Amino acid sequence: MKKKILIILLLLLICCACGVTKNIIRSGKGDLILEYTSSSAFGNASEKEVYFIRLYDDKTISTGYNDTIKNKIDVSDDDYQKIIDYAFSSSFTNLKEDLTDDRVMDGSSNYITLFFEDGTSKKYGGLNPTNKKFVKLYEMLEGLLEEEEK
Repeated sequence: MKKKILIILLLLLICCACGVTKNIIRSGKGDLILEYTSSSAFGNASEKEVYFIRLYDDKTISTGYNDTIKNKIDVSDDDYQKIIDYAFSSSFTNLKEDLTDDRVMDGSSNYITLFFEDGTSKKYGGLNPTNKKFVKLYEMLEGLLEEEEK
């Protein structure tokens, strides 16, 4: 009897440690599923410019500033799936949300926000984040844009 209780408690502990998984948006209707933002405040903080890269579930990506889209391109199925698999993997979603590099006192604020099917989102980043997983996802997004420019 004690052995069964210990096994049940162990299974509950494992389930709790793994976290609750959330479903990503897969409507194919152009819903926003991932957004990278970068902003720097020079002089008047109210005049800061926010650069964004947005990935949508219809396999398109857009870039722009301050909510004005400057460019929108199609993403290949393979590239899209690689980004989704990485961004929504537990190794990324289990990162702490504040990834600020405490050694740096100025620079830009960079964030990656993941949007889930249940209407919630989770935002990762901070001032000059240097976390390897954060940087890798950003580089994957920028890589798509560089491929388009070729």
